[in-house]
Amino acid sequence: MNSLALNEIGHDEFPPDAPVNMERRPFGQTGIRLSPMALGGLLAHHCGALGHPAMEEKYRICLRALELGVNLFDLGYTEEIHIPVEMQGNREGLFFSLKVGAPTPAQMVEKIDKHLKHLRRDAIDILRVHQFAYAARPELVEKVSELRQAGKVRSLCLIRHTPEEQEAYAARGPDHDGDADLVIYNYVARGQEPGIEQSGSAGKGVLIMKALGGGTLGWKDKVLTDWTRASEETVSELAVGEISSEFRKVVYNCCFGPWRELAAPGCEIPKTNAAVRWILRNKHVSSVLVAVANLEELEEALGVA
Repeated sequence: MNSLALNEIGHDEFPPDAPVNMERRPFGQTGIRLSPMALGGLLAHHCGALGHPAMEEKYRICLRALELGVNLFDLGYTEEIHIPVEMQGNREGLFFSLKVGAPTPAQMVEKIDKHLKHLRRDAIDILRVHQFAYAARPELVEKVSELRQAGKVRSLCLIRHTPEEQEAYAARGPDHDGDADLVIYNYVARGQEPGIEQSGSAGKGVLIMKALGGGTLGWKDKVLTDWTRASEETVSELAVGEISSEFRKVVYNCCFGPWRELAAPGCEIPKTNAAVRWILRNKHVSSVLVAVANLEELEEALGVA
């Protein structure tokens, strides 16, 4: 690893059970201020399957997160259909990010319009687009610009998943068009630290994904696996549901490592809250996206359990 390990910091400086400080952080130069932990997309198309919560539990998770101070809710794909009515409308200080992936301009407009209709909102707060698609498709760049000028998109966040994308980004710096970057960063996957520093220095917002190594593997499996003996095949063996060979590499790269170092003295399995707070030590991080399957996981990640 290329940064300070927890045992180099000391548990006195990093108490194991402290709650996440929910003081708002600036999202680059957008004027948006975010809760340090955000609720990651709960994957509506896996509702009640593959370890994802059922609709009723999603309602409870969203409302409890709001009650605890979370003000950014990531919609993943089509997650807007499960946002409680209490959170709909143009509410001040409440923000939603929408992932559109690598769409055509027409597909992107369709997704945005559906999102806004379901949420009864006038604008997307954070539009998330894959960087590789945005860089390769001038028509997509033009359409995003049109939507921003029309007031339907407040900010653009570019997504980078693969180690190659992250390495190239760290080498050349952030894209001038984007307001923010969404990158993989966690206690055992620290290769993006130079890129995060560049983003912060350039006035960009920074969102973090895979804070707990991603939802493909359970937390206990990630923590208890001996990654010195494991391989990418181990990811397939432990994964919830099927996983493609391409995505397996991504998961492996952000999962393998000494998660148990985060555990409090005398404990074998660290609380997820410790992993979230470790990331938030980085002053350039705007917010950490964490998906949960139930209220207990939400409260543990926030340190209120």
